[in-house]
Amino acid sequence: MATYVIGDVQGCYQALIKLINKFQFNPNKDKLIFCGDLVNRGGESLHVLRWIYAHQQSCNVTLGNHDLSLLAQYHIPRIRKQKNLEFMQIFTASDCDLLMNWLLQQKLLIHLKKYNAIIVHAGIYPSWDQETAFNEANFLENYIKMKPKKFFKNMYGTKPNHWSSQLSGMNRARFVVNSLTRMRYLYKNGGLNFKAKGELDKFVKLIPWFKYKPKAKKSAKIIFGHWSALGFYNKKDVICLDTGKVWGGKLTALKLSKSAIKSNDIFQV
Repeated sequence: MATYVIGDVQGCYQALIKLINKFQFNPNKDKLIFCGDLVNRGGESLHVLRWIYAHQQSCNVTLGNHDLSLLAQYHIPRIRKQKNLEFMQIFTASDCDLLMNWLLQQKLLIHLKKYNAIIVHAGIYPSWDQETAFNEANFLENYIKMKPKKFFKNMYGTKPNHWSSQLSGMNRARFVVNSLTRMRYLYKNGGLNFKAKGELDKFVKLIPWFKYKPKAKKSAKIIFGHWSALGFYNKKDVICLDTGKVWGGKLTALKLSKSAIKSNDIFQV
C-alpha cells in the first residue's frame, strides 16, 4: 500500500491520468490525497471531479480556493460567471448536485500521523500550533457544512487579515479560509497579503508564510500547493507540490514515506 499526494490539478484530467499511470496507482490498495484546486482553467474539471468521486474510497481531498469558488457559485447562482465555460459545464451536468454535495464534504486539512505530515492547500498560519490548526480547520469544515449559503455569500473579503483567538462567526471563518486556501505572503506585522504571488525574492518587504518568525512549533511536515511560482519546494518542514501544470509546467505527485524524500518518490508529467 502506498500513499501519494498530488499537487494542483486544476482541471487537467489527461495529465492526472498520465500521472497516476506513471506510478501505477492501484485503487484497491493505494491512496491518493489531493492538495486542492481540483478545478478551473485546465478545461476538463468535470472529468476530474467525476474520476475522483468514482474513486472516493481511495482518494482524499483538501479544498482549495478554486474548489471553494466553484461551490460558492453553485450555492449562490447569481454570482456565476457565464464566461467560465468550465464551471458552467459542471452546473449543467446531470450529476452536478451529486458532485457538489460530495465536494462540500471534503476536508480543509488532513493529518497523516503515519507519515507525520499535514496536507493543506495554501498553508498554516505561522502563529498556529498544530492543535490550533486542527481546531480551526475543523471549525471551518463544520461551519461550511451547516451554513453553506451564509458562508459562501460572505466568504470573499480580505478582512480581518490578522489572527486573534477572539474572532468569531464569519470573521473567524473568513480568516481561517483565507489562511488555509489563499495565503502566500505576510506583511512584517503578520497580516495576510492577498496580492503578491511571485517568486520568493520578488517581494522583499513581504515574508513567505513558512519563513515568518516567530512561529509556533509544528512537529509535522506541511505539504501544500497553491503557489505555482514557487514550484516544487522541499525544505525541512514544508513541501510545495504546485508545479503549475495549467500554466505550462508539470503535475506533481509525491509518494509519502517515513524516511527522507528521495528522487524516486517524486513523479511528474
